[in-house]
Amino acid sequence: MASILAAILAILAAVQEVDNLQYKYWANCKPGSWVKLKMDMDIGGQKGDSEMTYKLLEVKPDMVVVEVSGKSKLGAQDIPVPTQKQEIKAKEPADQTKIEKEGDEEIEVAGKKLKCRWYQFSSKAGETESKGKAWMSLDIPGGTAKGEMAPSSALKILMTALEWEKK
Repeated sequence: MASILAAILAILAAVQEVDNLQYKYWANCKPGSWVKLKMDMDIGGQKGDSEMTYKLLEVKPDMVVVEVSGKSKLGAQDIPVPTQKQEIKAKEPADQTKIEKEGDEEIEVAGKKLKCRWYQFSSKAGETESKGKAWMSLDIPGGTAKGEMAPSSALKILMTALEWEKK
């Protein structure tokens, strides 16, 4: 009886996970691939920006490992961003991100025309719910060509790929 219950719980846990789009776009690259993203932020009327570089270190069947480094500024204040490693899992909880609409569109990013798949989504991290839209391209490591996100009415984030190298 206990083994049947364990099997049912394992099946339910697997059903409640979905493919992670971030993993899909990174796993399509080889280690050493990188992308530099510019993020413009509006935090309750105070402007900020970041330039972050994401470099693929390792691809595994269940996750990718990416090194993140960069610089950030809020108003006139520079904010240190320590280099760190980030693990992006192949699967994520089904209730974490919900794709509401999707389609195809060609956009211009960093002076290049790219065929993108766009996703209008809502996501949840803890108690914070966000809405946004992302334009993803297989030509860019990690996929992000452009993105818009509003985690709250007081915070808006715009992302754009500045440059990249796909290996």
